[in-house]
Amino acid sequence: MILHHLLDKDDKEVSLTFGKGLSVIMAFEGRNSELTISEIAEKVELNRAVTRRLVRTLEQLGFVAHDRGRYQLTPRVLRLTRGFLETRSIPQVVQPVLRNVSHEIGESVSFAMLDGDEAVYVAHAFVPSRFTLNMVTVGSRVPLTPTAAGRVILAFLDREEREAILDRLSLSAYTEKTLVERREFTDLLNSIRFSGFSFSESEYVEGVSSLALPVFDRDKRVVGAVSIIFPQGQYDENDLHDRLIEKLLRCTNDIGAVF
Repeated sequence: MILHHLLDKDDKEVSLTFGKGLSVIMAFEGRNSELTISEIAEKVELNRAVTRRLVRTLEQLGFVAHDRGRYQLTPRVLRLTRGFLETRSIPQVVQPVLRNVSHEIGESVSFAMLDGDEAVYVAHAFVPSRFTLNMVTVGSRVPLTPTAAGRVILAFLDREEREAILDRLSLSAYTEKTLVERREFTDLLNSIRFSGFSFSESEYVEGVSSLALPVFDRDKRVVGAVSIIFPQGQYDENDLHDRLIEKLLRCTNDIGAVF
């Protein structure tokens, strides 16, 4: 994500340099764990000289380190997330809740929250003996439209916010085909809202299914989603209702109580 492109350059109270620095930090995501100055510059769409100054600043502050010309984030970046995690009681409350339900159902369980036009995992209870994906770790991000967690969050957002996100996610100008697809997807979200959960099969990762339920705060606003993933065909419809949804619903209520 190129954060500095989102800034209003006419706002005199906004620091474009700070935004560019955050964009550099965000360049280290997914498989891009080690990058050269040139690679960072290309990713954040800045010239090499500006990028080098930003990287050197982050290096002196201890947020990045380099080895033979390749830079990577250091554990110090975790300090940037500490306030968010601690004020929401994620280590003290959310993590134990996820761990308890994961032991009860025998599956790894994750909690994701909306961040811009993506969902980001902020807590995860891992069951070593069960199926999982490398992408499901704290801090990893997934798109909203093809994932169960993303869809259930979208489904329960206020209509105005949901439509604004869907507008931004549209990859092309509206045609008759895209308008039909938009209506069909909106119908799907309305169905999720009615049922109270989202279930997807092989839509984000081939052969992988996912089940997600919304988490609401005390004002009944959606703040995230609890989800599990499993091989396609592992559970039938009765299993979802009798074994999984009821237990995950208790989990979402317990998590929502801290928001």
